Amino acid sequence: MGSYRWETRAEPRIYARSIRACLTEPRFAKQFSARSEILTEDAVLAEMGSQENVQQVLARCTSEYAAFRACARRQARALEIFRSAVSEAHLDGRALALYGSSGLAFVLWYGGAAFYPTLLVTLAFTVCALAVATQNARSRRQLWVWASMGVFLFLTVVQQPAVEIRARRWSRAMVREAAPQVVRAAVDALLGEDHDALLLADEYAGLRSVRGREYLVNSATIERLNWKIQQIDGGTIAVSGPRGVGKTSLLQWCTDKADFSVFAQAPAAYAPLEFLTSLFFQVCESYLARERAEVPEFVRLPYLHRILGRLGPPAQRLIRWLAYAVPAAALITLGLFATVRSLQAEHSAALHRHVSAVAATVRDHAMDVWHGEARGLGLAVTCTGVLVWLLRRSAFTGKVLRRAWRVLFGITCVVLCLGPFVSLGFDPGIRHHAAALATDGTLVRWVLLFGLWVVCSFCVIAGPQKVTFAGREWTTRSVLGPLLLLIPLASLAVLTLSPSGRAILTDSQNPLRICVWLLGILLGKIRFPRHFFTRPESDLVKDCRKQLYRLQTVQSSSAAVNTGAAAQLLSLGTSHTTSLSTVPPNYPSLVEDFRRVLAAIADELHGKHQSFIVAIDEVDRLGTDAQALDFLREIKAILGVPYVHFLISVAEDVGAAFVRRGMPYRDVTDSSFDDVLHVQPGTLEDSTAILRKRADDDPGDELPRRFILLAHALSGGVPRDLMRYARRLMEVRSSPDDRELSSLSRKVILDELSETLAGFRTLLAKQQWSPETVTILGSFRNLVGHLRTACPCRDRTEQLELALEHFALHAAREPRLPTDGDLPAETRLLMDEAAGYAYFSLTLLGIFGREPFNSPLAAAAQQGPDGDPELLAQARLELAISPHSARRLVDGIRRAWGLPSPTVDPLIASVPPPRSRVCPRHHRSS
Repeated sequence: MGSYRWETRAEPRIYARSIRACLTEPRFAKQFSARSEILTEDAVLAEMGSQENVQQVLARCTSEYAAFRACARRQARALEIFRSAVSEAHLDGRALALYGSSGLAFVLWYGGAAFYPTLLVTLAFTVCALAVATQNARSRRQLWVWASMGVFLFLTVVQQPAVEIRARRWSRAMVREAAPQVVRAAVDALLGEDHDALLLADEYAGLRSVRGREYLVNSATIERLNWKIQQIDGGTIAVSGPRGVGKTSLLQWCTDKADFSVFAQAPAAYAPLEFLTSLFFQVCESYLARERAEVPEFVRLPYLHRILGRLGPPAQRLIRWLAYAVPAAALITLGLFATVRSLQAEHSAALHRHVSAVAATVRDHAMDVWHGEARGLGLAVTCTGVLVWLLRRSAFTGKVLRRAWRVLFGITCVVLCLGPFVSLGFDPGIRHHAAALATDGTLVRWVLLFGLWVVCSFCVIAGPQKVTFAGREWTTRSVLGPLLLLIPLASLAVLTLSPSGRAILTDSQNPLRICVWLLGILLGKIRFPRHFFTRPESDLVKDCRKQLYRLQTVQSSSAAVNTGAAAQLLSLGTSHTTSLSTVPPNYPSLVEDFRRVLAAIADELHGKHQSFIVAIDEVDRLGTDAQALDFLREIKAILGVPYVHFLISVAEDVGAAFVRRGMPYRDVTDSSFDDVLHVQPGTLEDSTAILRKRADDDPGDELPRRFILLAHALSGGVPRDLMRYARRLMEVRSSPDDRELSSLSRKVILDELSETLAGFRTLLAKQQWSPETVTILGSFRNLVGHLRTACPCRDRTEQLELALEHFALHAAREPRLPTDGDLPAETRLLMDEAAGYAYFSLTLLGIFGREPFNSPLAAAAQQGPDGDPELLAQARLELAISPHSARRLVDGIRRAWGLPSPTVDPLIASVPPPRSRVCPRHHRSS
């Protein structure tokens, strides 16, 4: 497709400038430096100038480009008219006389002449010149042409800033949104088929975090575990799988999502009592922290520190309360002192008379009963006493009395709080002034303010809606909250501005109403206190703190008893001392207490519809499977608490034992676990999601497919190894410009092979060897020598591949060579495993260590299941089971990828030795 046709000359310049701005990204600079022979800035500009690419860019910024083009068209039209007028214009005396008169007026005014005389002279000259100019048609035409020149020249100059502004907006839109993706596609097209053969990133922050929970990918395994937890109200779920498959991350994700959780690590050398003590302590401490209760700090041994630690928060709350209470009490006392004093002077004498009369009446009746003059009343008093004695154990009577007292006290508080406001309606003076408020418009203002208050309250209660204004994000609560406080103040101000309102506020009975209202508020605070200084603790919190003291302290007490001084004078003194020390809890008692506390916490959480998870990790660290089963057998007593989910990570063998329950026997897993989740190594899709999640530093720069496939093949889909090989691919670069994935892949494969063979050589050193079998050790030594002297040059590459082919086939060749001798079964197994891994590494070198990569990948996908990249990871996992079955998988993979079948000379018994020195052009230390 040809180049794009632009309307103006400025458009291609602006477009090219925007493309150059996009090419300043670091990724393009790295690509230019790595592929400078085919990738240049001019080549990218030429590619981006094609019809298709320009249309793609313009389609992403249509509005900005349309605005620029419209503005540019207006300026171009004005310029075109101006140029046409210039070509048509010529000197004409009559037209020049008209413009000369205007010029003369300007010279006179600029020289300092008065404005009005200058205006009159200008008008006179203009009228005369216009009369002369309009007498001839040619003069009239030139007059119009010169006027058009001036007008459109002015329009052209005025529109230039607008065109510049539209051009900047269009260029900014292309640089930020429209052009980057198209430029990347154009660069990939110039790089050819293997455009993703470069590792552009220098590092990925996500790969440095080994156990970063923020990088956890939501997978099918997580959904299955979540489903299993939701299906049961409480129970034990075992998480089984090989090491490094992500069991710990899975348990951490579950504990993070739970409402209350405890995460514990199983000890390497298990001791059930110590582990249960630690877990019990962790549960109690976590619950106290959740309830914001004080956790005992046993490290602070001095008694004064403990006292200050406990008194510190209440003292702070008391000081803060006094800082507001003292000024408020002083102001209220000052304002209401006169009212209270007048009430005392007016009503104290009458109140004293009434109280004295009632007291005298009661005293007279009591004396009559005492002297036997009121026999009926005495009998009633006696029966009342007997009734009171009989009701001493009645729970119903106590409940009725307490409820009656509460109801009576509550009614009194409500009457005292609402009575002053109700009394306003019965006061004639206030009713008169309130009627006057309706006539002067104050009532209307109050209604409007009340409506505004109702609307704001509804908006705040409805929810925190977000609004963006002036570059900031506001919520309805942050905006309308202060307004809710200002509306009552505005209402008070409106009432104060009105004469009738001031009369209502200054009513003589208002101080008394305030006193009654404050008395009701005070009684309400006494009846329904808020615990400012000390917070009440639940029985469960007290129990958890008691268990912490019991688990971590030893209490003792002593007492001494001596006779007095008289006995000492007679030398008959006595002394007695006793000591009491708590015995540490034994295992059965600890289990019982632990289950009781767990059940209490679980019941409380279940009542609030909250989850409780206890995760026990690293049970597979205990060593053998028998030790892990023994550990489960010991802690089995704490499992099975209702509404508590226990998640326990175990090894593959323990999980397999649960699956085989009843075939033909049952073990501790059958009675300990309610369900088992088998975590398998991830698929290629899982590995891709994990790596891209951790390599999202630049969302526009995706990981190359070869990077993901190689890391997945080497790790077998195990997440821990997957990240290790991904980091390894970032580390093996010999220089910052070393970005070719074929070279990096080759280095990683050879390094891994060298380390693996070194481990096999260590194991083979422990075997018994004879003179007939030392040829195998020579092959090991020669192959390691080839790996140490390996470099990208062609000769060394061919020698290394021949050595790998010979080693991979020699150990698995049938029938055995006579030089192999009679190897022990264990030694033969080690040789088969080493040869199988060498064969696997040779296949990876043929796939990832050469160019091109994408076309063989597509061709292999058409060969059926053997060409699936997932099969490389399965072959890696198969090596851990059987090298023979893994070799068959690798054979099918090589056929699908078009790799030649390795052949060796059967007469050569060992791997040929490498050259004696390292390649001078590519030195690589081992």
